Parts: sequence; structure tokens; C-alpha cells
Amino acid sequence: MRRREKGTPVTRKDALILMAKAPLPGQVKTRLCPPLTKGGAAALYACLLEDTAMEMTRLKRVHRYLFYSPPGSGRFFRRDPFSRFEALPQSGADLGERMAAAFETAFTRGFARTVLVGADCPVLSATLVRAAFRELASSADAVFGPSDDGGFYLIALSSHIPSLFRGVHWGTGTVLSEVSRRCREAGVPYSLLPSGFDIDTADDVASLARWARTRSYPACPRTRQWLTSREDE
Repeated sequence: MRRREKGTPVTRKDALILMAKAPLPGQVKTRLCPPLTKGGAAALYACLLEDTAMEMTRLKRVHRYLFYSPPGSGRFFRRDPFSRFEALPQSGADLGERMAAAFETAFTRGFARTVLVGADCPVLSATLVRAAFRELASSADAVFGPSDDGGFYLIALSSHIPSLFRGVHWGTGTVLSEVSRRCREAGVPYSLLPSGFDIDTADDVASLARWARTRSYPACPRTRQWLTSREDE
């Protein structure tokens, strides 16, 4: 019997990419400081990251990648729930190049549909990811999960389209409008998922607390525990 080469998919058509950073104080969620300390911001990001990873393990018949940064932090992602992902280092000079390289890896390895997500959107659920895969399997070649800040918490593609990621003003309120315009110019049909929000500012933390009081799904147990601990301080 012929052995399968490492990293080569067998029958799965769908891949999930989680873009992650090691939760190092002073290197993640710095826009939350103040009011949070560098350690507090890193602790919140660690909770969001682990909750996202655990939620993504609910996806069945999907190959899960985790692209991490900074270089040399791979050891952090060898434990659960990250051990259920194939961990690879991020490559590229900016966010656009890093996302494009991650998509290229998945499509080069033979996957037909790929969904890429970040780790700072509490509303991101396995249900939303499945919806993105369904959209790709029907009429869309690209799918976006819009975030309230003008960006997106999810992007899904049915083929590698590097031009979507070049020269975008990342971190601004025009990200989604820029990328969707490029889809229209290139004749790439796209669809949108329900909107969500990222955790980048103190106002976002307040939104997170309101969301946690009124929503029970996704479970986000670590993030909810972090919020409770702040209330007890």
C-alpha cells in the first residue's frame, strides 16, 4: 500500500485556517492598553484564541490548519486545543501577505474550499463556518464575515486569488469595501455572512460584556470566565 505524504489531503475537500499569535504581553491586543495592562490584554487574547480553537474543533470532515506567529512560538500550539490543528508558521511582510500565503498552502495541497478566520471575534461559530462552506459549494467564489469596524472576521475562497490581498489598508475601516470591490472588478461572485465584531478597543470589551449577557452561543467558556473575573475585581 502506498503511503500518503505528510500534509497531503486524502478525501477532504474543505480546509479551515486559524490565524493565531502567541499570547505574549506587549505583542497582542496593544490597543486595549490602557485600560488593560499588557498582561491583561494578553490574557484576554489567550481566552479568545483558545475558545475559537475549541469551537473550530466541532467542524467535521475539515482539515484544520493553525498558522502562528511570531517565529519560534510553535511550541505554545502543541497542547490542546491547538494539537488538533496542523500548526505552521506564518510567512509574509504584512497581514495580507500572511493570509495569501496561508490560502496558497491549502490550495496547493489540493483543498477545494478554504475558510480563514482570526481569533478575536467572539460571535464566530462552527455554524457560521459551515455556512461559508455551503456558500462556496453553491454560488459564491468568496465569502466574507463582516465586522462592525469595517473589516471582516472570516474570509472564504474556492480558489487562490492573491490580488485580493495586495495593497489593502489593513487595520482601517475600509478593508471589507476594498476587498469586495476587487471581487467585483475581477468578476468573483461573493456573499456575506451575518455581521460580528472584533475585540480591538476598550469599547469592544464593553460590547463583549453586553454580548455575553445576552447570548449563550458560542460557548466561549474561557472568555466568559475572564469577564466574570473582571466583575469580581
